[in-house]
This record gives sequence, structure tokens and C-alpha cells, in this order.
Amino acid sequence: MGRIALAAATSHVGAIVKNPDADPERSSVLHAAWERLDREIAEAQLDAVVVVATDHYETFGLENYPAFCIGLAEEHTGWAEFGNPGGTVPGRPVLAEYLLKGLTERGFEMSRSHTMHLDHSFMVPLAKLPAAAAAGVVPLFVNCNTEPLPTLGRCLELGKAIAAAAGDLPGGVRIGVLGTGGLSHWVGLPRFGEINEDFDRGFLALLTEGRADEAASWSDEEIQDEAGNGALEVRTWLIAAAAAGGPARVLAYEPMPSWTVGIGICGFDIGEAP
Repeated sequence: MGRIALAAATSHVGAIVKNPDADPERSSVLHAAWERLDREIAEAQLDAVVVVATDHYETFGLENYPAFCIGLAEEHTGWAEFGNPGGTVPGRPVLAEYLLKGLTERGFEMSRSHTMHLDHSFMVPLAKLPAAAAAGVVPLFVNCNTEPLPTLGRCLELGKAIAAAAGDLPGGVRIGVLGTGGLSHWVGLPRFGEINEDFDRGFLALLTEGRADEAASWSDEEIQDEAGNGALEVRTWLIAAAAAGGPARVLAYEPMPSWTVGIGICGFDIGEAP
């Protein structure tokens, strides 16, 4: 019987690694938090990390754009688009197959890919969290930018299903779940560069108070108005929160105008298995 042994979430903008020393008083706090989270991941002795992220038209285009897709490759290659991290990370195809089966049995018609490449939404967090990459990854793509999007409620349900499916894994397997995306930012819009710190802190408070389910009532229009189209990526945080089943611990939050994103990093307490 397997289980979720660790869950966390982090922002993923490429500037984190391409301009790491911007605004050093703030960025140093964030880098220290990633180092702390990396230690927690290493100490958890995970057999795989499900990395829940999106894609920016590198792997998926309009000829094939799923709501959810799980990667089953032996090895996953980073696109290295626009100077973002490239290289390869080990996959965990056997565990990915088990999770795919478990999620399908729980009512999720997941797409799957045996050749899934990874853009910066996966590769930047893995560069900052080498212990996650070393554990081996099961990439889980979530559509966060091309309408129609999976609802926030459906994403919460997916997180709970991941926890349940992890319980079916054989041999005491220890699974991590890492959500990556957001927080507030506007991409390709006139408000590019703005950050809504109130939205970000309010969202993090919701997670720390164990009230992630309340986000199911939010509309995408409300999110975009308040926090930008990039904040639609909070779907990945909600999946991680629901998979964990417990409240968040905010390791760091900083509004980073130099990176054009409100940057959050958190871990989650793990609740009782479903």
C-alpha cells in the first residue's frame, strides 16, 4: 500500500533561474525557502514525485490540447525554451501506469504520453528542487491557459483522487506531489508586470487554514480580474492541497516585480489517507 508522503507547491517563472539575484533582499528569502523545501523532499525518501504543472504551447498545441495528461516516459526532456532549464529528468513509468489506472477507475479520463517533453513550468522547479528530480518524476499536465479549462472544483477532485490512487500502489511506495504555477501575474496583457499581493496572501491564507475547497466557487473571470491570467495556474496548487489533505505551511512569499510574479512556496501537512 502506497501513500502521499509529501506535498508542496511553488511558483515556476523562468526568471527564478535566469535572473536569480534580482532584488536580493527578497530573492534571498525565496532561495532559502527552496533550499529548505529541497531538504524536506530529500528527507521524505520519496519513490517518485508527481509534478503538477502546465505548458506554454511547447508540448501541447491546438491540434491536441487535453485537460489533464500524465507522462509515462522512462526519461523526460526539458525544452530549454527561451533559455530555461533543459536536460533530462528520470521518469517513473511503472508508478505512472499504476496512477493512470487508479485515476481512470476513479472517473478521470486522463490523456497519457510516452514522449512527454517538459517546459519551464516543470523544469524550473526541478532545477530549484534537485531532490525532487533525483526521486524521479511523474509529470502531470493541467490545462491552465486554453479555454475551456477544467474547473477549480474538478482540480480539487483530481487531487483527492491522486491521494486515493496512491493508496493502491504496491510495496509501501512513498509519493510526493508538487504543484507549480502562479501566483498573481499577467502574461501578454497590458497589466504585465503587475502583482496583486492581497490576492496572493489571501489565497495562501485559504490554504494555511485548510479551506482550499472554498476556491471551487471562484470563477476564472474573477481570478483574471484580480490576479491576471497567470493566476489561473492556482489549479496546480489546489491539486497539491487536495492530494495532501492537510493545511499549508507557507515557507516564503514575496511579490517580485523583477520577476513579474508574486512568488509563493509552501509545504502541506499530510492528512489521513482517503
